[in-house]
Amino acid sequence: MISMRLGMRHINYDKVIVEWLDISSDGCDDAWNTEDQLKNLLPATCTTIGYLYEDNPQFIKTFATFSFNQDDTIDFGDCVCIPKGVVVSIKKLEN
Repeated sequence: MISMRLGMRHINYDKVIVEWLDISSDGCDDAWNTEDQLKNLLPATCTTIGYLYEDNPQFIKTFATFSFNQDDTIDFGDCVCIPKGVVVSIKKLEN
């Protein structure tokens, strides 16, 4: 767990790098494609770096930006929800 000191406030979330697969049509962009183009078609490999907000059997949620409000609540930005079925790896990063 990373504990970042921002003034007198702390945020406790693991910083992670997530590798995951996404839908791709790269190489098959024409209305009609050859069999070789279809054979060579692969999903895109994506990388997300951020803080792990939630990890459950169905998906993970991350965020990369956060802000403390005057009422001590936190707002999150750059939020991503990734289905577990497309996750290749999750690695914890050092601060």
